[in-house]
Amino acid sequence: MMNFLNNMNLLPKNFIVANIVEVLKEDPDNGVEKLYEMSGTFITDPQIKAIIGQIKGYYDSHPSIKRYVKNMIYNTNKTCLNHFLQNIAVKELWEGLSIREQMSQKYSVNVPHALVINIGMNCSLACKGCLCKSDPSLAMPLAEIDRLVAEARELGIHIIVLTGGDPLMNDSLFKVYEKYDDMEFIVLTNGVLLNEQRCLALSKLGNVLPLVTLEGGGDEIKQYIEPSTYQEILASLDRMKAHGILFGVMTPTKQSNLKFVTSDDFILPLIRKGSRINWYVTTSHGVPSEQLGDNELSELEARISFIRQTRPYVTILLESGNPFICRCVVGPLLFHYDFNGQHNALFFPQLSVKNSQNQPLIQVLRKIQS
Repeated sequence: MMNFLNNMNLLPKNFIVANIVEVLKEDPDNGVEKLYEMSGTFITDPQIKAIIGQIKGYYDSHPSIKRYVKNMIYNTNKTCLNHFLQNIAVKELWEGLSIREQMSQKYSVNVPHALVINIGMNCSLACKGCLCKSDPSLAMPLAEIDRLVAEARELGIHIIVLTGGDPLMNDSLFKVYEKYDDMEFIVLTNGVLLNEQRCLALSKLGNVLPLVTLEGGGDEIKQYIEPSTYQEILASLDRMKAHGILFGVMTPTKQSNLKFVTSDDFILPLIRKGSRINWYVTTSHGVPSEQLGDNELSELEARISFIRQTRPYVTILLESGNPFICRCVVGPLLFHYDFNGQHNALFFPQLSVKNSQNQPLIQVLRKIQS
């Protein structure tokens, strides 16, 4: 171990992370402590050191986070865990921060941490009340998706959020996932297409993190889908857990479901099913009676913070720049957070056929930000 640590600066980062994963998987109970010791040896960037120090402090002071990390190490297969750490810790943070800063200065544009790509509205479900119909003219060609992902990587972006419809309807995307294995693809899906074959493929790829849309339990969402469909979704969660896939849930949050989706009745069954993360997404658009007011938003923020501090679960609050389409969230997305006592906001712009077809990504970002 000491020889490995002494030569850390001479080793490729992907090799370092692969060894970290080995340490974590071999000793889930003490792996984080070993990882932190190793990071002090090979990370010299003050900004990254500060982030890691803050994460370690949070980890030490929150027993729920320790349970979360151990659950994740025990239950996530080595391929998925390795890609997640490679793509988020190394590519997005370690290398990506400086690259995005350089590119932002070079092109006089704010290069975001992540992109939302709406690939079209094809969906395997016909939820009750959904007015969105499949429109071939809105479907983004595979070559266009490939181009945008490639240009994003050149800018130092390594997180791509895919929305629809349901991106899992397009199996040709698996070629993109495989080609860009240093990118983390967060795929928003209704969950019904996560059969054994797709779960096996995702477990082997390792760089796709499905987020299944769930805005309540069976009683709460029966107004949108049939009870049998809800059971299919739950079975999909079980399959992903069995394959060791890192996955989570995306919850469109409204007046009518605010109380339930922040309760243990909603959270604890998802944790037992293997979910590791929950995106709560709000919108200021759409049906006025369902919009969250200031008091409800404060309540939601407090509940999300409470869940993070007391349950082995990562909860994140995002704001959608567009109204929900029935149960779908299509972006763009805004993430608010506090760091070193300062409030910050990250904007994740949304690309679609309408605003990015045959246009360089830099040009699209300029238009969005103008």
